Amino acid sequence: MAEPRIGGPPPAPRTATRLLAVWMRHWRVYSDSLVANATPAVLEPLLLLLAVGIGVGRYIDARFNDLPYEEFMAAGILGMTALYTAAFEATHATFVRLRFQRAYASMLNAPLTPRDVFAGELLWCASKGLLYTTIVAAVLTVAGAVSSPWVALAPVAGFVTALAFAGLGFLVTSVVTNIAQFQFFFTAGLTPMVFFSGLMFPVQELPTPLREIAYCTPMFHVIETFRLLVSGPAHASVSWTWASPLVVLATALVLGALGVLRIERRLVR
Repeated sequence: MAEPRIGGPPPAPRTATRLLAVWMRHWRVYSDSLVANATPAVLEPLLLLLAVGIGVGRYIDARFNDLPYEEFMAAGILGMTALYTAAFEATHATFVRLRFQRAYASMLNAPLTPRDVFAGELLWCASKGLLYTTIVAAVLTVAGAVSSPWVALAPVAGFVTALAFAGLGFLVTSVVTNIAQFQFFFTAGLTPMVFFSGLMFPVQELPTPLREIAYCTPMFHVIETFRLLVSGPAHASVSWTWASPLVVLATALVLGALGVLRIERRLVR
Protein backbone atom coordinates (compact mmCIF):
# COMPACT_ATOMS: atom_id res chain seq x y z
CA MET A 1 0.00 0.00 0.00
CA ALA A 2 1.39 3.40 -1.07
CA GLU A 3 2.34 5.84 1.64
CA PRO A 4 0.17 8.99 1.71
CA ARG A 5 1.87 12.10 0.32
CA ILE A 6 3.00 14.42 3.10
CA GLY A 7 4.10 17.91 2.16
CA GLY A 8 5.66 18.92 -1.14
CA PRO A 9 3.89 20.26 -4.24
CA PRO A 10 0.70 18.56 -5.42
CA PRO A 11 1.03 16.30 -8.45
CA ALA A 12 0.66 18.00 -11.83
CA PRO A 13 -2.77 17.68 -13.44
CA ARG A 14 -3.17 15.09 -16.14
CA THR A 15 -2.50 16.11 -19.76
CA ALA A 16 -6.18 15.99 -20.67
CA THR A 17 -7.01 18.26 -17.74
CA ARG A 18 -4.35 20.75 -18.77
CA LEU A 19 -5.53 20.86 -22.38
CA LEU A 20 -9.13 21.25 -21.26
CA ALA A 21 -8.11 24.18 -19.06
CA VAL A 22 -6.59 25.96 -22.08
CA TRP A 23 -9.66 25.17 -24.17
CA MET A 24 -11.99 26.50 -21.46
CA ARG A 25 -9.98 29.70 -21.16
CA HIS A 26 -10.48 30.41 -24.86
CA TRP A 27 -14.14 29.48 -24.74
CA ARG A 28 -14.86 31.83 -21.84
CA VAL A 29 -13.18 34.74 -23.59
CA TYR A 30 -14.84 33.93 -26.92
CA SER A 31 -18.33 33.34 -25.55
CA ASP A 32 -18.43 36.79 -23.96
CA SER A 33 -19.08 38.12 -27.49
CA LEU A 34 -20.29 34.92 -29.15
CA VAL A 35 -22.78 36.46 -31.58
CA ALA A 36 -20.41 39.20 -32.74
CA ASN A 37 -17.56 36.72 -33.10
CA ALA A 38 -19.58 34.08 -34.92
CA THR A 39 -21.48 36.33 -37.33
CA PRO A 40 -18.69 36.88 -39.93
CA ALA A 41 -17.59 33.24 -39.95
CA VAL A 42 -21.15 32.01 -40.52
CA LEU A 43 -22.63 34.83 -42.61
CA GLU A 44 -19.84 35.25 -45.19
CA PRO A 45 -20.03 31.71 -46.65
CA LEU A 46 -23.81 31.87 -46.71
CA LEU A 47 -23.72 35.20 -48.56
CA LEU A 48 -21.35 33.57 -51.05
CA LEU A 49 -23.90 30.81 -51.60
CA LEU A 50 -26.71 33.32 -52.10
CA ALA A 51 -24.80 35.69 -54.35
CA VAL A 52 -22.91 33.17 -56.48
CA GLY A 53 -24.39 29.72 -55.98
CA ILE A 54 -28.02 30.76 -56.22
CA GLY A 55 -27.77 34.22 -57.83
CA VAL A 56 -25.26 33.49 -60.61
CA GLY A 57 -26.31 29.83 -60.71
CA ARG A 58 -29.69 30.85 -62.16
CA TYR A 59 -27.90 31.99 -65.33
CA ILE A 60 -25.71 28.89 -65.69
CA ASP A 61 -27.25 26.11 -67.73
CA ALA A 62 -24.45 23.56 -67.22
CA ARG A 63 -24.42 21.15 -64.29
CA PHE A 64 -21.06 20.67 -62.60
CA ASN A 65 -20.33 17.07 -61.61
CA ASP A 66 -23.97 16.48 -62.53
CA LEU A 67 -25.07 18.78 -59.70
CA PRO A 68 -27.03 22.02 -59.51
CA TYR A 69 -24.58 24.87 -59.15
CA GLU A 70 -25.54 25.73 -55.56
CA GLU A 71 -25.04 22.12 -54.48
CA PHE A 72 -21.73 21.96 -56.33
CA MET A 73 -20.59 25.02 -54.35
CA ALA A 74 -21.88 23.69 -51.01
CA ALA A 75 -18.89 21.40 -50.48
CA GLY A 76 -16.42 24.21 -51.11
CA ILE A 77 -18.33 26.57 -48.84
CA LEU A 78 -18.10 24.09 -45.97
CA GLY A 79 -14.39 23.59 -46.57
CA MET A 80 -13.81 27.34 -46.78
CA THR A 81 -15.69 27.85 -43.51
CA ALA A 82 -13.46 25.43 -41.61
CA LEU A 83 -10.29 26.70 -43.28
CA TYR A 84 -10.72 30.42 -42.61
CA THR A 85 -12.12 29.89 -39.12
CA ALA A 86 -8.98 28.01 -38.07
CA ALA A 87 -6.52 30.08 -40.09
CA PHE A 88 -7.64 33.42 -38.61
CA GLU A 89 -7.62 32.03 -35.07
CA ALA A 90 -4.15 30.50 -35.44
CA THR A 91 -2.64 33.61 -37.03
CA HIS A 92 -4.10 36.98 -36.05
CA ALA A 93 -5.62 35.90 -32.74
CA THR A 94 -2.59 33.85 -31.73
CA PHE A 95 -0.19 36.66 -32.68
CA VAL A 96 -2.16 39.18 -30.60
CA ARG A 97 -2.14 36.86 -27.59
CA LEU A 98 1.56 36.22 -28.09
CA ARG A 99 2.86 39.70 -28.82
CA PHE A 100 0.43 42.24 -27.36
CA GLN A 101 -1.69 40.60 -24.66
CA ARG A 102 1.11 38.38 -23.28
CA ALA A 103 -1.66 35.90 -22.51
CA TYR A 104 0.58 32.87 -22.94
CA ALA A 105 3.14 34.16 -20.47
CA SER A 106 0.34 34.45 -17.91
CA MET A 107 -0.92 30.96 -18.72
CA LEU A 108 2.53 29.55 -18.00
CA ASN A 109 2.16 30.68 -14.39
CA ALA A 110 -0.30 27.80 -14.08
CA PRO A 111 0.97 24.19 -14.19
CA LEU A 112 1.09 24.30 -18.00
CA THR A 113 3.93 23.75 -20.42
CA PRO A 114 4.29 25.66 -23.72
CA ARG A 115 3.20 22.49 -25.48
CA ASP A 116 0.07 22.31 -23.34
CA VAL A 117 -0.75 25.90 -24.23
CA PHE A 118 -0.57 25.44 -27.98
CA ALA A 119 -1.92 21.89 -28.12
CA GLY A 120 -4.94 23.20 -26.23
CA GLU A 121 -5.18 26.13 -28.61
CA LEU A 122 -4.96 23.76 -31.59
CA LEU A 123 -7.95 21.86 -30.20
CA TRP A 124 -9.75 25.14 -29.68
CA CYS A 125 -9.21 26.12 -33.35
CA ALA A 126 -10.47 22.71 -34.46
CA SER A 127 -13.51 23.02 -32.19
CA LYS A 128 -14.40 26.36 -33.78
CA GLY A 129 -14.15 24.70 -37.17
CA LEU A 130 -16.54 22.00 -35.97
CA LEU A 131 -19.00 24.56 -34.59
CA TYR A 132 -19.17 26.75 -37.67
CA THR A 133 -19.23 23.83 -40.07
CA THR A 134 -22.19 22.43 -38.16
CA ILE A 135 -24.10 25.71 -38.40
CA VAL A 136 -23.35 26.24 -42.09
CA ALA A 137 -24.15 22.61 -42.94
CA ALA A 138 -27.51 22.94 -41.20
CA VAL A 139 -28.35 26.09 -43.17
CA LEU A 140 -27.23 24.49 -46.45
CA THR A 141 -29.45 21.51 -45.70
CA VAL A 142 -32.47 23.74 -45.06
CA ALA A 143 -31.66 25.66 -48.27
CA GLY A 144 -31.79 22.44 -50.28
CA ALA A 145 -28.10 22.45 -51.24
CA VAL A 146 -27.50 19.01 -49.70
CA SER A 147 -28.68 15.66 -51.05
CA SER A 148 -26.84 13.06 -48.95
CA PRO A 149 -27.52 11.93 -45.37
CA TRP A 150 -23.75 11.64 -44.92
CA VAL A 151 -23.74 15.40 -44.37
CA ALA A 152 -24.24 14.48 -40.70
CA LEU A 153 -20.49 13.80 -40.68
CA ALA A 154 -19.66 17.30 -41.93
CA PRO A 155 -18.80 18.54 -38.41
CA VAL A 156 -16.16 15.81 -38.12
CA ALA A 157 -14.67 16.85 -41.46
CA GLY A 158 -14.79 20.46 -40.26
CA PHE A 159 -12.88 19.55 -37.11
CA VAL A 160 -10.14 17.73 -39.03
CA THR A 161 -9.90 20.46 -41.68
CA ALA A 162 -9.60 23.16 -39.04
CA LEU A 163 -6.93 21.09 -37.28
CA ALA A 164 -4.86 21.03 -40.47
CA PHE A 165 -5.09 24.74 -41.21
CA ALA A 166 -4.63 25.75 -37.59
CA GLY A 167 -1.34 23.84 -37.68
CA LEU A 168 -0.40 25.66 -40.88
CA GLY A 169 -1.38 28.94 -39.26
CA PHE A 170 0.90 28.20 -36.31
CA LEU A 171 3.78 27.59 -38.71
CA VAL A 172 3.22 31.00 -40.27
CA THR A 173 2.74 32.75 -36.92
CA SER A 174 6.01 31.30 -35.67
CA VAL A 175 8.00 33.26 -38.26
CA VAL A 176 6.15 36.57 -38.83
CA THR A 177 7.40 39.67 -37.05
CA ASN A 178 4.53 42.02 -37.92
CA ILE A 179 0.81 41.32 -37.95
CA ALA A 180 0.50 42.90 -41.41
CA GLN A 181 2.65 40.11 -42.84
CA PHE A 182 -0.28 37.73 -42.52
CA GLN A 183 -1.73 39.38 -45.62
CA PHE A 184 0.83 37.52 -47.73
CA PHE A 185 -0.34 34.22 -46.25
CA PHE A 186 -4.03 34.88 -46.82
CA THR A 187 -3.87 36.74 -50.14
CA ALA A 188 -1.08 34.85 -51.90
CA GLY A 189 -1.53 31.49 -50.18
CA LEU A 190 -4.98 30.58 -48.92
CA THR A 191 -7.18 32.57 -51.33
CA PRO A 192 -5.78 31.03 -54.56
CA MET A 193 -5.84 27.60 -52.92
CA VAL A 194 -9.53 28.00 -52.07
CA PHE A 195 -10.73 29.34 -55.41
CA PHE A 196 -8.69 26.96 -57.58
CA SER A 197 -9.51 23.77 -55.70
CA GLY A 198 -13.05 23.14 -56.87
CA LEU A 199 -15.08 25.75 -55.00
CA MET A 200 -16.67 27.50 -58.01
CA PHE A 201 -15.77 25.27 -60.94
CA PRO A 202 -14.41 21.75 -61.45
CA VAL A 203 -10.65 21.46 -61.18
CA GLN A 204 -10.71 19.42 -64.40
CA GLU A 205 -11.44 22.65 -66.30
CA LEU A 206 -8.01 24.04 -65.41
CA PRO A 207 -5.06 23.71 -67.82
CA THR A 208 -3.11 20.51 -67.18
CA PRO A 209 -0.19 22.03 -65.18
CA LEU A 210 -2.54 23.99 -62.91
CA ARG A 211 -4.83 20.98 -62.54
CA GLU A 212 -1.96 18.83 -61.32
CA ILE A 213 -0.93 21.53 -58.85
CA ALA A 214 -4.51 21.76 -57.58
CA TYR A 215 -4.60 18.01 -56.99
CA CYS A 216 -1.58 18.40 -54.70
CA THR A 217 -3.12 21.08 -52.50
CA PRO A 218 -4.81 20.08 -49.25
CA MET A 219 -7.85 22.21 -50.09
CA PHE A 220 -8.73 20.08 -53.11
CA HIS A 221 -8.93 17.04 -50.84
CA VAL A 222 -10.91 18.99 -48.26
CA ILE A 223 -13.53 19.98 -50.85
CA GLU A 224 -13.67 16.46 -52.27
CA THR A 225 -14.21 15.10 -48.75
CA PHE A 226 -17.08 17.50 -48.16
CA ARG A 227 -18.54 16.70 -51.60
CA LEU A 228 -18.64 13.03 -50.63
CA LEU A 229 -20.64 14.02 -47.56
CA VAL A 230 -22.88 16.61 -49.24
CA SER A 231 -23.68 14.85 -52.52
CA GLY A 232 -22.35 11.28 -52.34
CA PRO A 233 -19.59 9.44 -54.23
CA ALA A 234 -21.48 9.53 -57.55
CA HIS A 235 -20.59 13.23 -57.87
CA ALA A 236 -16.87 13.00 -57.06
CA SER A 237 -14.46 14.90 -59.29
CA VAL A 238 -11.90 12.10 -59.63
CA SER A 239 -11.98 8.32 -59.36
CA TRP A 240 -9.67 8.34 -56.35
CA THR A 241 -11.79 10.70 -54.25
CA TRP A 242 -12.13 7.91 -51.67
CA ALA A 243 -8.53 8.71 -50.66
CA SER A 244 -9.23 12.39 -49.99
CA PRO A 245 -10.49 11.93 -46.39
CA LEU A 246 -7.30 9.99 -45.62
CA VAL A 247 -5.19 12.77 -47.14
CA VAL A 248 -7.00 15.39 -45.06
CA LEU A 249 -6.55 13.37 -41.87
CA ALA A 250 -2.84 12.78 -42.54
CA THR A 251 -2.35 16.47 -43.34
CA ALA A 252 -4.09 17.46 -40.11
CA LEU A 253 -1.91 15.18 -37.98
CA VAL A 254 1.33 16.31 -39.63
CA LEU A 255 0.61 20.05 -39.79
CA GLY A 256 -0.96 20.07 -36.34
CA ALA A 257 2.09 18.44 -34.75
CA LEU A 258 4.59 20.57 -36.67
CA GLY A 259 2.67 23.76 -35.95
CA VAL A 260 2.58 23.15 -32.20
CA LEU A 261 6.28 22.24 -32.08
CA ARG A 262 7.27 25.34 -34.05
CA ILE A 263 5.11 27.89 -32.26
CA GLU A 264 6.08 26.66 -28.81
CA ARG A 265 9.74 27.36 -29.66
CA ARG A 266 8.83 30.98 -30.31
CA LEU A 267 7.14 31.22 -26.93
CA VAL A 268 10.17 29.95 -25.01
CA ARG A 269 12.70 32.09 -26.90
